[in-house]
Amino acid sequence: MSLRLLTAADFRRLPWQNGRGTTLELVRRDDADSALLWRLSVADVVEPGPFSPLPGIDRVITLIDGEGFDLDFGGARPSAALRPFEPLAFSGNWQTTATAVHGPSRDFNVMTARGKLSAEVDVVGTSLPPADLAYVFAARGGVMVTARDTTVRAQAGELIECSESEAMQVEVDRAGTALAIRLYRIDGGTMPRD
Repeated sequence: MSLRLLTAADFRRLPWQNGRGTTLELVRRDDADSALLWRLSVADVVEPGPFSPLPGIDRVITLIDGEGFDLDFGGARPSAALRPFEPLAFSGNWQTTATAVHGPSRDFNVMTARGKLSAEVDVVGTSLPPADLAYVFAARGGVMVTARDTTVRAQAGELIECSESEAMQVEVDRAGTALAIRLYRIDGGTMPRD
């Protein structure tokens, strides 16, 4: 069992592939060939524009702050409005563009290698169901995760990594909101960890 707190000291700011902004990368894991397995990040969207193409990657995006924006998927599926704390899944293969930006917005992103991993993103309740690996992101306010005799607390903008095969108890501050990110291996192998 392991709970690990990740804070600003563990994160890194990276430019977007398309050069139109930056992303705060919270965690990234690669396979033995240095290809992306999964990545969690936060990005600010302040103007309309294309998303970077990410072939072979499945994405889940969740608006965590601001007025939001619409996403156009280049005809691959109908356009969608990004609403606060409503995760939206789409393919990195699709030609995706942020349109109708209603004001500065911040989104939480989960990227997984298609065919190797799947991801589920939800607003945290009072428990975190088992997964091969899970994260809890404190989007607003603080959150506390307890597994057996270990408790870890995260403040807004911090992340708790949960490598536990049993359900864990979660307590979110009264005015807070947290996201649960659960990752599953499709091939049944083990999850790489630091």
